Amino acid sequence: MLPERQTAADISYRESGRKDLPALVLLHGIGSTSAGWRLQYGPLGEHFHVIGWDAPGYASSKPLPAEAPTAEAYAHALARLLESLGIQKAFIGTNSWGTPTGVVFARLFPERVRALILGGPAAGWGSLLKDERDKRLHERAERIRTLGVRKMREDDAATLVPPGTRAEVIEWIKGAEGVNAEGYVQALRMMAAVDVPSEAALVHCPIKVVVGEKDTRTPPATNAERIAAAAPQATLTRLPDCGHLPHLEYPEIWNAAVLELLKEASTPA
Repeated sequence: MLPERQTAADISYRESGRKDLPALVLLHGIGSTSAGWRLQYGPLGEHFHVIGWDAPGYASSKPLPAEAPTAEAYAHALARLLESLGIQKAFIGTNSWGTPTGVVFARLFPERVRALILGGPAAGWGSLLKDERDKRLHERAERIRTLGVRKMREDDAATLVPPGTRAEVIEWIKGAEGVNAEGYVQALRMMAAVDVPSEAALVHCPIKVVVGEKDTRTPPATNAERIAAAAPQATLTRLPDCGHLPHLEYPEIWNAAVLELLKEASTPA
């Protein structure tokens, strides 16, 4: 069962676990919300104070004021949420589009991040030529505005995960509650401007990158591998039969990787 949404600092979020446990902050992908972490709240709530945010412009979260907000703007919004919740330091887990916010947050506030775990990470389009960035942005913005959120998510369900994925995962992907078209377009503009490997090169906390070898949305060679190669303390784990959503497709592996980070952080050097 999903925890109920709450709101603080103009951001809606879900939480589980005792507040005296280490904090784990979860940042969803561009077509998802805090509901996308449904398989993490229960199991990881036994070990962490889990916070799954709805990014600005999603669900009940107030949109950012700029038409084209930067990854830094999302990171500062996350900082405001954590400050309002009294969370000084956290582990951060991401999927896909959530990765730029998590990595930039760690670059801006290194003292507030214990470690990062990046699932199916998106590298951003910032290293591409402007014409290619503009083309991708236009095509994806037009797609959601033409199809609408629900039809877009239904069409995406078959492309985000490989054949044979559990039917319940497909149904969760189709769920469009809380995904708002204009918030999605703002998120696209952030993606078009950021280059995550360049950001990751400046982050010195431990980073675990978990990627499905069948991820066609953010192919490992141009996304996860570049990020892992750039980050000073990164490890890369490949899941052979997994697509873009390792936290939903293989939650036992994803959750175990998070617990491993906790164990490593708790072990004296």
